[in-house]
Amino acid sequence: MNNPGTLTAEKRDSPNRNEVQYNGLKNQGATCYLNAVLQCLFMTPKFREAVVSQNVPGDCGQENLLLQLKKLFEQLSDKAASTEGITKSLGVRNVFEQQDAVEYYRKILKAMGTHASKVFEGKMSNITKCCKCGEETKETNTFISILLSIDVGNDEKYDVKNGLKTFFEHSKLEEDDWMYCDKCDQKTETETWSAIDDYPTVLTLHLKRFDFDYMQMSYKKNECCLDVPPSLHNGDKWPKYDLYAVINHRGGYTGGHYDAIIRSYENGKWYCFDDYTVRQTSEASLKNSHLPYMLMYRKAVLSHDSVLHPMRILLMGPSRAGKSAVGNIILGGNYFTCGSGSETVTKASMAKTVGKITVVDTPNLFSLDEQSWSREMEKCIELCDPGPNVILWVTPICTFSEQQQGLFHAFRKRLDSGMTKHMMIIFTNGRELKKLGQTINTFIKRSKLSKVVGSCQNRYHVIDIPNGHNYTLELLENLSKMVTSEFTAISKRQFKHCIRRKKFLRRKSLKTLKMLKSD
Repeated sequence: MNNPGTLTAEKRDSPNRNEVQYNGLKNQGATCYLNAVLQCLFMTPKFREAVVSQNVPGDCGQENLLLQLKKLFEQLSDKAASTEGITKSLGVRNVFEQQDAVEYYRKILKAMGTHASKVFEGKMSNITKCCKCGEETKETNTFISILLSIDVGNDEKYDVKNGLKTFFEHSKLEEDDWMYCDKCDQKTETETWSAIDDYPTVLTLHLKRFDFDYMQMSYKKNECCLDVPPSLHNGDKWPKYDLYAVINHRGGYTGGHYDAIIRSYENGKWYCFDDYTVRQTSEASLKNSHLPYMLMYRKAVLSHDSVLHPMRILLMGPSRAGKSAVGNIILGGNYFTCGSGSETVTKASMAKTVGKITVVDTPNLFSLDEQSWSREMEKCIELCDPGPNVILWVTPICTFSEQQQGLFHAFRKRLDSGMTKHMMIIFTNGRELKKLGQTINTFIKRSKLSKVVGSCQNRYHVIDIPNGHNYTLELLENLSKMVTSEFTAISKRQFKHCIRRKKFLRRKSLKTLKMLKSD
């Protein structure tokens, strides 16, 4: 029999039909606003993991918010919990007075700092443009939610997607609000708009339901109904976002009740978290509803089939660098044989394909003479016909020897210099950074790697082979940013042309040298 405030649900796609348990939070009086926010944060795995993994300062008091969140999340994983420690940490003096849920969502994230809240953080620029000379000024700030104005009446239906689109539209300021242009040396007609520079993992939308009524000198709530979109994709540049949590509000400005509708990341089902009660519900409850107040969307998981353009990835690098393991991480399975000894396992170039992603693993090509190297490179290109569009240089975190730098530059010299715009450095053995007591940026500078990384347009990624598959999603996202079209980094024809050109330049150089010696 379940405990009060507890709901159990079967995990999706589980052959053992294991149960996952969700628990409620006790309402101290009118703390439903806080309960709804905390359940949304608890059901955001990356935030919860960041809270649990973060160390609490040894000299902190019992009112430290991180300490109380760690305790709460631990209790909530097992049974219904109380938020008394949280309210004290947040300085809530009157638990019988209702507060705004969005305000406390923002307050908690701000107090937690970047380590925990980065999953919700994005970067947005506010841009102003002088309509006379075209001069633009840009101010970039971090954001954790977007406030959407509601431009319909109580009896009308609001369109969230249109509201989001309107938020980013260009608008011209009234003459009284024109900005001073330094270039024109006067106030000029001004155009302004906002643009997201860095998209957050979780996108939070706050519906502006409360507005001040100057006629009645009080706040009034707009109770228009809306359909909560199950996904958002605001134009080609936007990543796709999937809905996973909604905070509802019933009542007016001074009183009412909050609950949260959340989609389980474990079984994909929807649940209503209403203080101490947790019950299963459906997404249909979010249709034609006048209750939604805060919407939370998670960036859609990138899969091997959902990448926009096919990826053809060529793995290069010194022997025993972990190329095969990196290939397995990218493909999400054990497709290439990996060894733990000192001997190279990969004896010949081979390709594996999953969905739209093909990875070509290579042996130690740098032990070959130039003619054999050229033949093997032609084979690699054939394996991912019409040729690779990403080249990954794989090297371990270690004292970056002169030999490893030499191999990288030798590889570059054998190909067109423009090839590096399709290259990324993959650092394996990431745990060594902790042993060295360095960040990756410090390591790059101290190991004289700056030129190597710079030649690849400062693209690099750090992974730890034993925990490799934890890096699959992040690595796929970084690679997808490199592949923005069907462009091929190097085709068989281009490679042959490159080799012929290198031979011609070498012969020309030797001929010139002989002429100089004869003189």
